[in-house]
Amino acid sequence: MKTFHTICMNCRINELPEQYQVTIVHLVNHLASHTDSYQQHAMNRLENISNENPYCDDIPGFKKLTMNFEEDG
Repeated sequence: MKTFHTICMNCRINELPEQYQVTIVHLVNHLASHTDSYQQHAMNRLENISNENPYCDDIPGFKKLTMNFEEDG
């Protein structure tokens, strides 16, 4: 029998395209199938990504986003 797990928290996954949602589920299943040391290593990498600011951080392979401010007058 399959078990379902529910976590109640603010989650915006439904704002992502469906294919990204599927990729995230695949990542969760992939991590769950590996050792604790690999899971910890991967989570450290994901933690870095979750704290990136695409407007001011230097992210390899990604051009910084720009903020467009409207000028008054």
